[in-house]
Amino acid sequence: MSSMLLFLGDLGGSELLLIMFFILPVGAILHFLPSIIGRKRPDILVIFLVNLLAGWSIIGWFAALYLALRKTTVATPFASTSVADELMKLRDLRNQGLLTQEEFERQKNNLLT
Repeated sequence: MSSMLLFLGDLGGSELLLIMFFILPVGAILHFLPSIIGRKRPDILVIFLVNLLAGWSIIGWFAALYLALRKTTVATPFASTSVADELMKLRDLRNQGLLTQEEFERQKNNLLT
């Protein structure tokens, strides 16, 4: 039974190489997995800090994973002008000679469809 236990003093060169080149990198990738998943999000700094500072606990790691996987809210542009206002602007541009009749008709059709 005692021969099955592995102590740090019993580690040789091949075991240390295994730890250095396989176990530590895999552990680091698993630890920073939430940051890797959320790397393209706008709030990556928050995800990384939660992952770095609280990721050592299971709750902190899952909190960082939740932040990385949650859906982002997409801000829709607020339409402050109506279609009628846009048509009046196009008409004024046409009347000033800045738009040709063809450009006016094309823009009008784009607005109405």
